[in-house]
Amino acid sequence: MNPEILECYLEAGRIASSVREQTLNTVEEGGRLLDTAEYAEELTKQMGGEAAFPCNISINEIASHYTPLNGDRKFASKDLVKIDIGVHINGYIADTADSIEVDTNNNLILIEAAREALNAAVNEIQEGVNTKYLGKVIENVIKSYNCLPMTDLTGHSMERYIIHSGVNIPNYDGASFGNVLHAGDVVAVEPFTTLGRGGTRRGEVRIYGLVGNKDSKNLLYQKLLSQFNTLPFTTRWMDEPDELDKMMTKLHKYPVLIESGGCPVAQAEHTIIVEDKGCRVITA
Repeated sequence: MNPEILECYLEAGRIASSVREQTLNTVEEGGRLLDTAEYAEELTKQMGGEAAFPCNISINEIASHYTPLNGDRKFASKDLVKIDIGVHINGYIADTADSIEVDTNNNLILIEAAREALNAAVNEIQEGVNTKYLGKVIENVIKSYNCLPMTDLTGHSMERYIIHSGVNIPNYDGASFGNVLHAGDVVAVEPFTTLGRGGTRRGEVRIYGLVGNKDSKNLLYQKLLSQFNTLPFTTRWMDEPDELDKMMTKLHKYPVLIESGGCPVAQAEHTIIVEDKGCRVITA
């Protein structure tokens, strides 16, 4: 990784970390989810970054891919809230998340299990490590808290303007897939914890990404490509969101993912650059 690219990653990570912490501090009973998401996205711009995907605010049994729209609900006491932030500098992405409970500590064990599983995995990352092994490390820590990992959700590698670039990091032992990590790889590790079944069901779609031929003569496609490149976006970022109905075949859809048993889910996430010996956490 050349110094210019590394500096982009480090700056994206610095901004993402700050936005994550400041956004978590705004979560309170009665606050609107939409206000919190827009706060995070605007703060990202003020700090010199661009949103790599819409701010995700996933509550209770909703595990991921939920971004608020107009008229959405407010935070309520006892909510288990996941704030997932993505920032990019010139397309180089930092992805980070953490969880907080509104007013209570009923699910503190889930939050602690996710954070400690993340820390344990990070401590094992270096050149030559197989992601299947990281899944074993993550599950062992989660189960030591008498919790279960979300087996349908994984960490992932990232490349320029690509949020999921092919390498998956399982959150459980015995995964059928695995990849060897190499120095210079950029990966997001994100354990999800629950006391439920650990699977997911799909809900509505609020986030999209462009797919297909970038040379498409579709004018809307070109407009969205100029705005978002191949990064995820949401209809609330669009002037005329109904236009999406005309090009559904050119979109990747990110459905809201919900714990299959309806149980609360916690999440913790950092972006890591793999090195010869060890790694660099850019969102700590």
